[in-house]
Amino acid sequence: MSLRSGTQKAKKYGTPTTPTSTTPKTPSPRATGGTPTPTTTGTPRKPTGRRGVIPQTAAGIAVQEKFKQQLQNNPIIRAANTALKNLASMEKRYASVYDPRSEGDKLAAQNKIDNELEKIKNEEHRLIEIELTSNVNQIIGALESGKQLYPDWFQNNIVWVQTGQITPQAFLDSYYYLSNEGTIHAPMAEPIIEEPIIEEPIIELPELLPEVIAEPEINDSITTNMVTQQVINFNIVNGRAIGSIRFVATENFNPYYYGKNILSIVQFKTPNGVNILPSVKQNNLRFTETERDEIINFDEDMKGNTRATVESFVWEWIDKPAGAFSNKYSIEISETETAKPLSTGIMGAGVGGAIGILILLGFIADSRRKK
Repeated sequence: MSLRSGTQKAKKYGTPTTPTSTTPKTPSPRATGGTPTPTTTGTPRKPTGRRGVIPQTAAGIAVQEKFKQQLQNNPIIRAANTALKNLASMEKRYASVYDPRSEGDKLAAQNKIDNELEKIKNEEHRLIEIELTSNVNQIIGALESGKQLYPDWFQNNIVWVQTGQITPQAFLDSYYYLSNEGTIHAPMAEPIIEEPIIEEPIIELPELLPEVIAEPEINDSITTNMVTQQVINFNIVNGRAIGSIRFVATENFNPYYYGKNILSIVQFKTPNGVNILPSVKQNNLRFTETERDEIINFDEDMKGNTRATVESFVWEWIDKPAGAFSNKYSIEISETETAKPLSTGIMGAGVGGAIGILILLGFIADSRRKK
C-alpha cells in the first residue's frame, strides 16, 4: 500500500474541507509597512533606433540552463537523489515484508523521505538566490559603467536591491520590463557623416634642377710666422737643464687651428751636435682667441754636460715638419752663462739646417721604436 494514500492521510490528518474563497481587500499603504515597490509604472518613452537590451525570454532560458547544470554538478543534490532512490526501495521493502498494520515503520520511512525532500528544496532555493544575485550584480555593473542607459528614478531600485529592501527577483522583473519597453537601452551610436572628397587639380610644375650647395672652402694653411718663441731663465744647474720657453700665437695665426692641438718638440744636444737625451720632449700647445700664449717648463738631466744646445720646434704633427708654425728656435745654455738665443730657422738654415732636421726626424722615429 502506498505511503501517500488518501486513507492514511485521512486517518492522520482528517478529511479536508473545501475552503470558501473570499476576495482579499487591497492593503492600505500604511498597513504594508512602507516596503518599496520596484518602479516600473508610468508611460515610458520609446526611443527610436536599435537598442541593445537583454530580452527577458533569452535571459530566463540562460538562467534555467545554468541552474540545471549547477543542480547536476552540486554534490548535495546528487546525494539527495541517491537518498531518494534508497528510500523508494526501502518503501517497497517495508510494504512487502512488514504487516500493513505496522504504521510506525511506514511513518518513519515517510518522515525520512520528507526530510530529504526538504533538503533538496532548500538547496534549490539557495542556488536560485545565488544565480539571481549574480545576474543583479552583472546588470548593475553594466548600468553604472554606462553600457546601458536608464532613467534617474531607476537608481532607487538599484539602492533598494543592494540594501535588501527588495528581492533580486523583484529587481530583475522591473529591469526586464523597462528593457522590453525601451526605457533602459544601450547608448545610441552616433552616425558617421562622411564628407565628400574633393579632388584638387594636379598642377604639374616644371622640373627643377637640384640646388647645388657649394661646400665652404677650408683654409688650413700653415706659415712659420704664426707662433713666436722666447726663452725664460734657461741654465744648467747642478747638472740639470732648468728653464722655460714661452710660445705666443701672433696676429698671423690661422683661426682654423684655434682649439686644436699642435705640437712642441724640444731636443738637447752637446756642442758637437750629439743628442744628450734618449728621446725628444713633446708637449701639446692649444691656443684660443682669448688665450694666445703658453709657457712650457723643463727640468732635464744633462748627463754630466756643462754646456748644451736646446732646439725647439712647433709642428702640426710629430712627423710633419712641413707644417711648421714657427722657425726652429735654438739657445745655448751652460752652468756659468745665461742662455743665448741663436738666430737660426728652418727656412734659413741652409744645407746644415736641412741636415739637422733630417737627423731630428730620425731621432724621433728611433725614440718611438724604442718605446
